[in-house]
Amino acid sequence: MSGEERRAQIIKNVEGADKPVSATSLAKDFGVSRQIIVGDIALIRAQGINIIATNKGYVIEKKPVVCECIKVRHKPEDMYDELCSIVDNGGRIKDEIIKSELYGSITVELNINSRADAKAFMEKHIESGAKPLSELTRGIHYHTVEADNQLVLIRVQKALNEKGYLTK
Repeated sequence: MSGEERRAQIIKNVEGADKPVSATSLAKDFGVSRQIIVGDIALIRAQGINIIATNKGYVIEKKPVVCECIKVRHKPEDMYDELCSIVDNGGRIKDEIIKSELYGSITVELNINSRADAKAFMEKHIESGAKPLSELTRGIHYHTVEADNQLVLIRVQKALNEKGYLTK
């Protein structure tokens, strides 16, 4: 395994761990010295990855995520445009929620993070022949939108508002 491959694997191991990962443990995993791992960590940091040394081992600082539940309304034929308006402005659509008088609150996980995800969702929707969930509430529904910062959420809401999809 090359040094570059080892560093990529170190990142995966530390990101996927539920507790700090020690240099000694990484050294055993990769059959190298602890000092090689310390050098790898320095190179990983030079790539801009925020890997932090704690007294119990290495952790990767996760980006803070902001999240907001956004209320929207549109016609069924505007669904793809609505999804793209969110992801094109940096938002990630976690779910769709409707609040029905009869059924109560219904939440469906979407996990649409890109235009490609939106396209795949729409293709599946068209193939299924199913009606949009929001038809139960005359087009009114909510999306939980995640973003890397508040500015992204503001851009998403502005784009939705300009298209007339954002509602109160």
